[in-house]
Amino acid sequence: MITFYQFQKQRNVQVATDDRANWIRVQSPSSQELQTLATKYGLPQTYVDAALDQHENARVEGLNSADKMPKLIVLRYPIEMTSEMGFRQFNTVPLTMILLADKVMTITDYPLEAFNDLAQHALLPKPEEFALEVLWRVLHQFVVDMGKLNDETKQVEGSLGKATKNTQLYQLMAMQKSLVFFDAALDHSGYLVKTIREDERYFNTGGYLRRLHDVEVEVIEAQTMVRVTNKLLDQYSTTVSSIVSNNLNLIMKVLTSLTIILTIPTIVGGIYGMNVRLPFAKAYWIFWWLIGSTAVLCGLTAWWLWRKDYF
Repeated sequence: MITFYQFQKQRNVQVATDDRANWIRVQSPSSQELQTLATKYGLPQTYVDAALDQHENARVEGLNSADKMPKLIVLRYPIEMTSEMGFRQFNTVPLTMILLADKVMTITDYPLEAFNDLAQHALLPKPEEFALEVLWRVLHQFVVDMGKLNDETKQVEGSLGKATKNTQLYQLMAMQKSLVFFDAALDHSGYLVKTIREDERYFNTGGYLRRLHDVEVEVIEAQTMVRVTNKLLDQYSTTVSSIVSNNLNLIMKVLTSLTIILTIPTIVGGIYGMNVRLPFAKAYWIFWWLIGSTAVLCGLTAWWLWRKDYF
C-alpha cells in the first residue's frame, strides 16, 4: 500500500496526489510496487529492498556523497507479537527512509503506530526535519514499549511467591528475548545518530542540531531502560528458579509428613488383621480402643512433625 502526503504548516493535513506529495508512505509493498518506485524515482534497488530484509541493521548511506544521489537511513522499530508459549514479546523490524530532493519515502513491511499519529498532524516542511521527526518517534516507541515491559516485570514480581510451575520462567524468557532485540537495535541506532551528527553536509544547522540532540537523548533513555530491565530480569530468573524449587520442596515435605501419619493406621490395622491369637481380640470394646489409640498416635506424630517444621 502506497499513500502520498504533502508537507504543509496547517493542521488539516490532506492526502496529496503523487506529483504534489512530499511524504511517500509505503507499507507492506509487493515486489512490483518496489520495482515501480525504484524506476520512477531513480532509486538503487538495494534501497527499496532494505525494508523487506528482516536482518537489515540501522545504518545510513549516501550522506557524504557530493552528488544528488538519494540518501538512505535504515532504522529498526519495535513490533508487538506473541511468543510460542503465549506471552507478549517484542521484535524489531527494519524501516527504510529515503531522502530525495523535496520528498521523503518511508518503506515498512509491518504497521508502525507512530506513522498513524504522524499522518494526523502537520508535516514538517523540509525532508531533513521530517526525517529527524521520524527518527525521534521510532526511538520514542522503544521507550513506550519498554514501559510496557517494566509494567509486566512488576506483575511478575508480585507473583513470585506463588510460583510452583515454569510459567513465570517462560514469561521471563519472552521478556528477555525482547530485550535482546531492543539492545541490538538501539546499539546500531546510537551509532547511526552519531554518524548523522558527524556529517558535514546534512543535519548540521542549528535547528537540526537541537532536534538531533532530542534524538540522542531518546536513544540514551531507551538504552538505559533496556540495561536496567535486563539486569532485573536476570535476577528474577534466578529468583524464580529458586522459588519454584523451594515451593516444590515444601510440597514434598508436606506430602512426606502426611505419608508418615497415614502409615500409623496402616501398621496398626495390619497387626490386628493377622490371623493369630492377639490380646483382647475377643473384647467387644477393642475396635473403638484401636481407633482411639490410633488417632492419638496420629495426633502426637502430627504435633511432633509440626514442631520440627515439617508442616
